[in-house]
Amino acid sequence: MLKKLTSLALLGAIALSVPVAAFAEDAQGSTTASTASTSHPLKQLLQDKAQALGISTEGKTNEQIKSEIKAALAAKNTERLNKAAAKLGISTDGKTTEQLKADIQAAVQAKLQEQATKQGISTEGKTNKEIKADLKAAALTKLKDKATKAGIAADGLTAKEIRAALKAGHDAKKAAAVNKKAAKLGISTDGKTTEQVFAEVESALKAKWDKKA
Repeated sequence: MLKKLTSLALLGAIALSVPVAAFAEDAQGSTTASTASTSHPLKQLLQDKAQALGISTEGKTNEQIKSEIKAALAAKNTERLNKAAAKLGISTDGKTTEQLKADIQAAVQAKLQEQATKQGISTEGKTNKEIKADLKAAALTKLKDKATKAGIAADGLTAKEIRAALKAGHDAKKAAAVNKKAAKLGISTDGKTTEQVFAEVESALKAKWDKKA
């Protein structure tokens, strides 16, 4: 569930991001400075931004560079929104950037509320951020319960640490079971990984079955 929450958070962040407008405002605010002694820093800023976007600045004025940067950022923003919309099953046909943002935000909110309902979490009067926090806390509680059943002390551990401990415990049990089968079949496990031992066990069992057949 935590992975799903992270994915929803990213989609929501994409919908809220407005890099084009922010950059355009910064560049516009610096235009007056370009006629004074600060024109070189502005030119360098534009060139650095253009280079990062793969835009050539050779022989171009500041205004031309700004225009191309704005267009490139708009294209990138649209691409990100389209990808987010595709993941959420939202049609982009005939929609403006603002309409897509609104649709993505609404879809993210609906999914969060759906997850919260399944977990028995009330969403009344809560923001998306608050719902996500409640879902995250519920997921962590479930992980801790799972860890407790597995005999793992989860107090003070993060969700990532608990998952790692659960995986380690699962891997240890799997290795013990495979090694036990290997011992019965007279297969040495020295210096071998669990996967290698498992493959040898499978091969030995298959050979036995083939003989019986």
